[in-house]
Amino acid sequence: MLIPMKVDYGVRTLVYLARRPEGSYTSTAEISSARHVPEPYLLHICSELQKAGMIESRRGPQGGHRLARAPEQITVTDVVKSLDYSLAPLDCVDDADECQLSGTCAQRDMWGEVEQLLLRHLDSVNIADLAAKEELPAMAPVKADFSARV
Repeated sequence: MLIPMKVDYGVRTLVYLARRPEGSYTSTAEISSARHVPEPYLLHICSELQKAGMIESRRGPQGGHRLARAPEQITVTDVVKSLDYSLAPLDCVDDADECQLSGTCAQRDMWGEVEQLLLRHLDSVNIADLAAKEELPAMAPVKADFSARV
């Protein structure tokens, strides 16, 4: 099973914003560069995250994106649902008409249960949890070390 890239990019974006100073706006270009998400695609994802109430966006020189809710209040399941994706391992789980065997198939219910297990787990993981585990700094601090000068 593959997680759609759109979901991965959405989570990457939210984790990055969670690691930024609270209330500050971050440009699309910065997020794109830091999280390796193509900027045009990121704009589309941010638009969907904004519609879902997870981020706020502002245009202009001081604009960008920031979290609209506390990162503890945003689960990975919220991201999946806001980007209109199913995590069903097979198309027939969401649409029985996709399978010629749907009326007699013994596997469809099992794969549906797998999807529900995955969604329940993702519902227990929030953006704050992921941000706390992040090893890379949100922004590399610039430190001047003058002690080495003679």
